[in-house]
Amino acid sequence: MIDNHKEEIKKICDIMGEDFDNPACQEVLEHLKQCPTCKVYYDTTKKTVLLCRENDCPEKLPDDVNNRLLKVLNLDKNFKESQKENRPS
Repeated sequence: MIDNHKEEIKKICDIMGEDFDNPACQEVLEHLKQCPTCKVYYDTTKKTVLLCRENDCPEKLPDDVNNRLLKVLNLDKNFKESQKENRPS
């Protein structure tokens, strides 16, 4: 059942700047196999993203909303660093 989520986990790892074969990404995949609560959360988030895309939600969040979301998810530092690395020189 979780096999169909491997591609989605790969996308998450890519966004976070990690290789899918990275132990952290594999750990997430394994955790989803064994934790119904996280699996439901994952599926709900995935469905929310899909609904937003289907309903023409704006692709770019306002900066203040984006910053708060990243902070809540504890991704703010990693995201900012990856943004710096991906900027053209």
